[in-house]
Amino acid sequence: MNPDGLDLFAQWARESGNLGLVSCSSGNLSHRLDNGSMLISGTGTWLPYLSNDQIAHMSIDSDESYNTVKPSGEFRLHREIYRKRKDIDTILHFQSPSATTVACMDLIPDYNVIIEVPVYIGRIGHINYISPGSEELADKASEVMMEADLLQLANHGQVVCGTGFRDTIQKAVFFELACSILLKSNFNAKPLSLENIKQLNQYLKEK
Repeated sequence: MNPDGLDLFAQWARESGNLGLVSCSSGNLSHRLDNGSMLISGTGTWLPYLSNDQIAHMSIDSDESYNTVKPSGEFRLHREIYRKRKDIDTILHFQSPSATTVACMDLIPDYNVIIEVPVYIGRIGHINYISPGSEELADKASEVMMEADLLQLANHGQVVCGTGFRDTIQKAVFFELACSILLKSNFNAKPLSLENIKQLNQYLKEK
């Protein structure tokens, strides 16, 4: 394994902590490699302080491991999403404060209160509570994320995927911002209209 790849992985794991997306041992990060394997943070590790020797390297197609680091208990979740989403290479499971608060509520709001949500994130999925680390969670989450880059896990947290670390973590930060606006406004923040979103999409096409 290229040490530079481990350095970059650890750097972005720590950045997720700096940005308030994870605390202590909450959350896990993974990255697909060109050979069909993935790097994933080790079980019980703290992303804000992750070091190279806490990164597991394992196959996406099987349970085979390529080093001695035990992967996060959510490795099935990451693996199943990669199997279904060939277009992405990075997944972050996070628990930012505002987004997780909304995930613990019995409502699904319109998150499109800032332009960054439709522009950078798009559709947001939701699933009811399923036991962490289970095959059931991996199967359901990966199914929903075939059509969504960000998923709210009821009473658990969020999963976001993208192309590269920067793209993936940026989506998480923008989603946390949108949820904080919703909470601070007592869910009275006015969302963008469908026409607004259509105009944004047209603007992006013309850029």
